[in-house]
Amino acid sequence: MIVYFSMEIALGDALPAYSGGLGVLAGDTIRSAADLGLPMVAVTLLYRKGYFRQRLDAAGRQSEEPVSWDIERHLVAEPARVDVTIEGRPVRLRAWRYDVRGIHGQVVPV
Repeated sequence: MIVYFSMEIALGDALPAYSGGLGVLAGDTIRSAADLGLPMVAVTLLYRKGYFRQRLDAAGRQSEEPVSWDIERHLVAEPARVDVTIEGRPVRLRAWRYDVRGIHGQVVPV
């Protein structure tokens, strides 16, 4: 089994879980693995908030708009939960799953 870790993965416009080239490369790698039927699973971070849409006006000035999305509509919640302490604060983590289907039906879970 191949485990692919990336800080961000581009899975589609409706899933704003990436901000640029690294995410696009990761998404392409996962789609290729699914097309080839490789035994692979991908792991990334997922943020409900944090990514934004960048706009440039005619003068080249940047403005940002927050991105809202409904995670439950696109991903499947996994039952596993874990509690960790980060900088002295308790943080509860959970897993979500998105299946990338290859051209022959093989799946790479993210």
